[in-house]
Amino acid sequence: MDTHKMVITQMEPFREYTDLFVQRIPHYAVKTGRSWTTKNKPLSDTPIAAHLLGKYAVAVLGKWYPEFSIIDIDDRPRGTVDEIRERLELNDKNSMLFTSESADSYHILLRPEYKEKPPTVRLLNNAFRSFCDLHRVEVYPQPGHAVRLPFGPAQLPVDLEYSGLGSWQDKLYWFQKLNAFDITSVKGQQFNFDFVLAQKPTLPVLTEDGQYLLEHGLQAPGSRHEAQFKVIYSLWRRNVPMDTARDLTFNWIRRKHNGFSKDIIHYPGEVRKEIERQTAHVYEKYELTKTYPDSTHNLFNGFITRPDLQEIVRITGASLPRMRFLFNLVKFYYPRRFRIHVGVHRDRLVEWASNRTYGKYLDELAEKQIAERDSEWRRGRFSKAIRLTWPWKSSSEAVLYDGRSVDSLEGTIKAVFQPADFRSLLEASGAKSRWPYELTHRIWRASL
Repeated sequence: MDTHKMVITQMEPFREYTDLFVQRIPHYAVKTGRSWTTKNKPLSDTPIAAHLLGKYAVAVLGKWYPEFSIIDIDDRPRGTVDEIRERLELNDKNSMLFTSESADSYHILLRPEYKEKPPTVRLLNNAFRSFCDLHRVEVYPQPGHAVRLPFGPAQLPVDLEYSGLGSWQDKLYWFQKLNAFDITSVKGQQFNFDFVLAQKPTLPVLTEDGQYLLEHGLQAPGSRHEAQFKVIYSLWRRNVPMDTARDLTFNWIRRKHNGFSKDIIHYPGEVRKEIERQTAHVYEKYELTKTYPDSTHNLFNGFITRPDLQEIVRITGASLPRMRFLFNLVKFYYPRRFRIHVGVHRDRLVEWASNRTYGKYLDELAEKQIAERDSEWRRGRFSKAIRLTWPWKSSSEAVLYDGRSVDSLEGTIKAVFQPADFRSLLEASGAKSRWPYELTHRIWRASL
């Protein structure tokens, strides 16, 4: 079998790698000799596999919500690199140090968070701006600039903890075990005031419409404004940065208006301003409500599988409050399952149960040897470090609707089971009397 295909056929780690690191559109760059060449087309799996095999290097644009960040340090002795890393309070538990292509050049690879939430690429760069200027380093990804994908040629691990890692699969595994790095700890940044809208918008199911329009252009006169929104929304769902989405949409309408829009021919400047307003509206609305693109939604809010639901019903004896709590805990834990312990904010635990019951539910799970609190557990602390013992499944089995994990227990149950099957599951768990029928009726309501 071709070596590129061998990498791709290892679907679970390859999919996890692409979910974490790869932005496929609108273009990418490759380096086979001394210089980079831009490929003006979406990135396919084959160049990614070539990069991981060390054939040549591949660089991609960042995501709107990047799942990784690189501190790029050029022409510095190792001692200076260690000092820079120490000033950022980075170590081998929350970062990995790799060599770069040039002598005395290094990449520090980390997983950024902002107050336990995903940061946008814009926020990431703002947080590091003063530090980078002071220490003459760069942070990636940057808006509009390609960044070399991790674990490729000339990227060798330096930390003693990781020095023996050879395969990209091993490097990926240890990257997934890293603790997140809170970018609020970066010295010299301007303080950011958080403004969050509580009301989360309902996401329209328009991604296929946007994809079709991107490929085929306008389909009717008088449809330009709505079509632009669908294209922008589709790009946001794919985690494309705001500036890139704006430029892509404008270039798309210029090339593929199909004669259905006179405005783009006679007033291109006005059309561009309109696209700028539309793009800002879409991206800023979802950012303010902490509603994330599909990949960030699944990697931050988590996901769950059908076997997990069956296990949750069995463990909780079909107690609805306990089912909700364990469902949310397992779902949140899934994308973080490689870490030794996972910090869960107290507010989440209260949201999943109540201030009075979440400790009781954790105690019950501890008695069943499912949940373990670390030795530093203290009541009243904001983040509770928890370790779950769970029969984890492949992320390919995740329950998704329109590419996104379902937020609620009830919604996930309806996406997976038929009413009669779920009622039988409740009965098999030992639920007594009319509870299996009542709970099934509550979830499906009049659809029974």
